Amino acid sequence: MSATPSAVAKAAAVPLSLPSDPFQPPWLFRNGHIQTLAGTYLFGRASHRDPLSAVAAMQGEVLLDDGDRLVYHDDCPPEWKAGDRVVLLLHGLAGSHASPYMSRIAGVLFQRNVRTIRLNWRGCGTGLSLAKYPGHSGRSADLQATMDAICRRCPGSPISVVGFSMGGNVLLKLLGETGIERAAATKIDRAIAVSPPIDLSVTIKYIGIGWARIYDAYFAKTCLHNLRLRQRVRPDAIVPEGWFSRPPRNMREFDETFTAPVCGFASAADYYQRCSASRFLPGVGVPTLVIAAQDDPVVPFRPFQEASLSPLTVLSAPRNGGHLGFVTHTGPGWLDQQILNWMFSSN
Repeated sequence: MSATPSAVAKAAAVPLSLPSDPFQPPWLFRNGHIQTLAGTYLFGRASHRDPLSAVAAMQGEVLLDDGDRLVYHDDCPPEWKAGDRVVLLLHGLAGSHASPYMSRIAGVLFQRNVRTIRLNWRGCGTGLSLAKYPGHSGRSADLQATMDAICRRCPGSPISVVGFSMGGNVLLKLLGETGIERAAATKIDRAIAVSPPIDLSVTIKYIGIGWARIYDAYFAKTCLHNLRLRQRVRPDAIVPEGWFSRPPRNMREFDETFTAPVCGFASAADYYQRCSASRFLPGVGVPTLVIAAQDDPVVPFRPFQEASLSPLTVLSAPRNGGHLGFVTHTGPGWLDQQILNWMFSSN
């Protein structure tokens, strides 16, 4: 969707700025692989006691048009009141509401009296048995349905969204395809996308080379494992006949033999072309921060250099940070602070 000149001019008048605190890790952490692994295994959760452990999250469901359902976990601080801010968190491929970065960020926000909702995409986490169809990187309609459900649950509250990796691509796709003129229809107040694979085709090629193939094999193996689990609890989950007898070795094979045929795409290439957020970025109509490390071993940086961003989008591109890493010897506090700053700044 193309924006009208008046809409672009209005958007451009909004002052947006880059984070003032650049990410500068010590020399030991100046490597994309180390950043990625440290963020996952060493500092996935906050170093202090998890504030969510003492609170039983409420669960809610989102009914989708095709009959599938999504599950979200609603972490509401005791002092939160109607009209206060709500933040929706979106996990990445092979993740869930319980992924370390999801729990950590939810805990950080919870301590600041922010109500946080952690969504499980189709067939993920506690929604394992509730989806006949699989999730994928282009499910922006699922995100909009979730936003509508949150608005009904928390009327009058501004709602911000943070998308991690695949969740970031879905978030940017929704914002961009809605367009600047109709941005209010998304009901999203402001957004952050962390390490989003905005060009799926380039990303798939990238993780098929060199050491990155470790991540490629890991994602394919994890997706296959999750699909087997889902079929056990949901026998009608759609899987091509005989598919398990020739399991995919990498994500391109997974998307070519499973994602594309099951989700209505002509091929993996068609899926990548139609669902990559890069083609929708000019239409993003709410204040949006994209954080992408130049040394990310999973998501290549070149698409960000070539992207055409809307006037309301800011790209923060630290030289280091890996994939969902951004850690120092003391932990992942830099990323946490960027999220807080963007959510509560006057931009």
